[in-house]
Amino acid sequence: MTVAPTIFQASDLNQKGRAILDAARAGWARLRDKDGVSLIMLPEERVDALLKVVNVVANLLTIERALAQRQEGQLDLASFGEWTWLRLFDKEDLAEFIQEMHEAVIVAAREQSAALLDETLRRWRVTADVLQDPVRREILLAPDSEPGDVKEG
Repeated sequence: MTVAPTIFQASDLNQKGRAILDAARAGWARLRDKDGVSLIMLPEERVDALLKVVNVVANLLTIERALAQRQEGQLDLASFGEWTWLRLFDKEDLAEFIQEMHEAVIVAAREQSAALLDETLRRWRVTADVLQDPVRREILLAPDSEPGDVKEG
């Protein structure tokens, strides 16, 4: 994050309101209140993305810690944080999920955009929804067949 070139004062709100808004639109604006508290104004989209990164990292660390401490057997629902739908995946799928989420978190933090996080979570959630239906689960988990393997009836 770049350093804001100007620290605005509370009195600047009336006199330099447009300059404060322009600084915030350009990245961020710092405003020092009369009691010395420093306030930051950011575009809402950036704040939303950063909050999403924080939430995803907390859930990801919860799962990773549970997997690292797990004995043989199932994880309890609390081990999945907010992502209880992950209980439908096996150990290998969870490892793949974690790897993909690590990459998405890095991109989201660097670009300050939650788009890849949202897309990655959506794809995994759709897959989990498919796994809940026994017929669709069987189709999804069936071994890959070769083009010539189609049986005529």
